[in-house]
Amino acid sequence: MRTIQCDGLKERYENDADFALSLRMLPAIAFVPTERVVSTFEELCDSDIFPPEVQEVLDYFEDTWIGRPDRRQRRRPPQFPHEMWNVYEAVLHNLPKTNNSVEGWHRAFEEQMTACHPNIWKFIDCIKKEQALNQVRFEQYVAGQEPPKKKKKYRDCAQRLRRLVGNYDPDVNVIDYLRGIAHNISY
Repeated sequence: MRTIQCDGLKERYENDADFALSLRMLPAIAFVPTERVVSTFEELCDSDIFPPEVQEVLDYFEDTWIGRPDRRQRRRPPQFPHEMWNVYEAVLHNLPKTNNSVEGWHRAFEEQMTACHPNIWKFIDCIKKEQALNQVRFEQYVAGQEPPKKKKKYRDCAQRLRRLVGNYDPDVNVIDYLRGIAHNISY
């Protein structure tokens, strides 16, 4: 695996809001249609947004997520196919963009186990409790009860992203689109 020399970049990212916003435009490419990923990356790289010291980050991003051109200018497959990480359609259809809910369930289940290496009986007991809890939630859903709401800041952010993605137009300035998305994602 390739390591990037980030001397000073992390500090600059944390202290320079404009620099941080420009770097967040790279992951914002996940919010363009899959067939436009490469052309959007190329347009972003051709703009004057990135200072020379981030070239190594751009190279890493291209190798890992986009696919680097070979000698014939055909792109090699990226380490992770575009369809795997692109969330454009998920946002349009109001589907989850992350696996945070699965990670939340896993964390809660681990807490319920109260042991790093439980025996089989403790594990079976926890599975039974989880099944009973899910049965209650299912019955509440069948009875018309609303599921728990997400925090307002997450609902608002998701709504802004849906609005931006819904208004995506490849004939309009894609750099402005990426900047709008970048304002709504954080790391």
